[in-house]
Amino acid sequence: LLQTVPAPRTKLFDESWPEAPPVQILLKVADQAMAGAVEKFAAGRQDATISKQREAEQALTKLSELVDHWSVELGLQTLGLSTLVAVTGERLAFIEEYEAKVVTLLEKTDVAAIEESNVSALVESQLFLVDELDAFNHDLAQQIESSADQDTPPLLSRMERAGKAMRRAVKSLKANDADQAIGHQEQAADILAEAFALVTAQNERLGLLQSLLMFQRSVGFAIGYVEDIVAEQRDMIMATKALKSDDASALFPTLENLRRCVDEVAPLLDLVASRLDAGTPLAFAVADLEDAVAALKDGDKLDSLDAQEVAMESLEEVHDLVKAVQSQAGYVAEIVEFLHASIADLAILEYQQEELALQAEVTPPDDEKYKALDQKQRALLKLAAKEGKILVSVTGMSACSEPAKLMDKALSHLKSIDAPAAAGHMKLAQEKLIENAESLFAVITMLHGLPDIDILEHRDSQGVERLVDVLAVATAHKKLFRDTNKDEKETMKALTGQQAELATRCRELSKVGDPHPMLETATTQLVAASTALRSSGRDEVRRHQEAAMQTLRHFIIEQALILETAAPPAVAEEADLAADGEGSDSESEFSAGFLADFVSGEAPKDQRTGWKVRGDRNRAALNQNFARELPLEYRGLLKNYYERVAK
Repeated sequence: LLQTVPAPRTKLFDESWPEAPPVQILLKVADQAMAGAVEKFAAGRQDATISKQREAEQALTKLSELVDHWSVELGLQTLGLSTLVAVTGERLAFIEEYEAKVVTLLEKTDVAAIEESNVSALVESQLFLVDELDAFNHDLAQQIESSADQDTPPLLSRMERAGKAMRRAVKSLKANDADQAIGHQEQAADILAEAFALVTAQNERLGLLQSLLMFQRSVGFAIGYVEDIVAEQRDMIMATKALKSDDASALFPTLENLRRCVDEVAPLLDLVASRLDAGTPLAFAVADLEDAVAALKDGDKLDSLDAQEVAMESLEEVHDLVKAVQSQAGYVAEIVEFLHASIADLAILEYQQEELALQAEVTPPDDEKYKALDQKQRALLKLAAKEGKILVSVTGMSACSEPAKLMDKALSHLKSIDAPAAAGHMKLAQEKLIENAESLFAVITMLHGLPDIDILEHRDSQGVERLVDVLAVATAHKKLFRDTNKDEKETMKALTGQQAELATRCRELSKVGDPHPMLETATTQLVAASTALRSSGRDEVRRHQEAAMQTLRHFIIEQALILETAAPPAVAEEADLAADGEGSDSESEFSAGFLADFVSGEAPKDQRTGWKVRGDRNRAALNQNFARELPLEYRGLLKNYYERVAK
């Protein structure tokens, strides 16, 4: 009854494809061990029975762990990151509430100070708020231990700092020192405001990553359904060829069902309509299926076979187009997921650097804490240098290495017992970490819009088209890299042609528009990888492939930032009140009735929709109406014409 457990999602630095967990093997081992236990038990062999039972128990324990891990992974694949998004949303609500309570207490303390009244009456309210915050922080600490949520540590560090400020406020209130209490309360409010901004940014990043993964998964559904339709069409061709008489009535229900399946799959392709002209081949496929039925009814088996084969070619074309977009979405998702984790790491470094800067401002040179400060800064420098090196290799942005350089200068000032100068460079390093986090978020935003970007609607359509083509090359190359890392030598030989083809595609793209040194470099690296595949060892091949992967990734990130490829925000359009009812555009996006409009040639019910060159449904319907009037032998010319126009 257990479903097939898929392989985990690929990560940015995975050198080979993750393997699916050995669920079926473990089930078989447990089953055999249980059968052996029954056999030994029947023979009265107690020790042997216990041994088999333990063997079964070990297999089932491993299986349980795999299923637990898979359930989490399935949840991420099924719901994107909605669970984490919901968690951050809940955190936002709590932090906002705490900040409001602190501000209320601050106002009461301020009023009491002005009236010169006793502020110790506010101690109970302040203590109650401290207890609330402690409970919240305790939950955060438990979440860090029980999950791999990388956004929690930087938040917890700030919330703990807010708790300390609030405890100091309690002491000041008890001592009836209103001015000191106000200072601590203001500090707590400022830190909570920082925490709120931090979680808001985390929520936005998670939302973008969730959107990418959901897009990839939804497109995957379309791919699976189109694969099924192509397989069914192949079977129909075989069944048509096997007909012994002119009576094909037994095939009509199957052909009609196949045509209806195409109608049902059509709206799933809306996801990629702006990137691909999938509507045109789909419309031709429907027209060809209708002609296949008509030819069979007329007793013309050969014409029906021709129409079915052309329909299958169109459907295979749709499948290949959509599969390419899914792979590209996966490529982008790997980068976005890595950068999301990196921003969380930068937030921790930034907070720790701020803490050290505050310590440096108040620590005298002869204090014992000065040596500890030096050690902490040295450890932080090591972490920052490592993080910066990785980010430069991933993004190509040299600014990611700047915080480590500033920390090194701060460390040199600490050695020369110049705390003020050290504190200054620490603050500069902190500011640079914040800037880098903002830059990485900009990269995430721009990459998020790439998989389904509308090329012709963009202000620089030629630049975006080249970027999308390079994304296709980079995606194919990464797949090739992971395929190459398999152990079979025959596999490497078979991949040589694919590597050479990618080098050729990259060379052609380097000639489009203004020459770009990164594309020229990538071409050289791809050619070297192709040559190494023929003669050199695996290490040489990997070195050239990794270099090409890095260069192509740097180009994609650079151009995505320059061309501003972020997905445009949804804009609500004015419409009649009746426009949201049955049959309207908004309703049809979620109804099956819209599917037939995609390929049937019917005019849209909502006439507010204006003519657009890239209006895929309108164009697909128009193409199909033309196709119906032409003999089969001319449809190839017409189809080729429309594909060229679309490009």
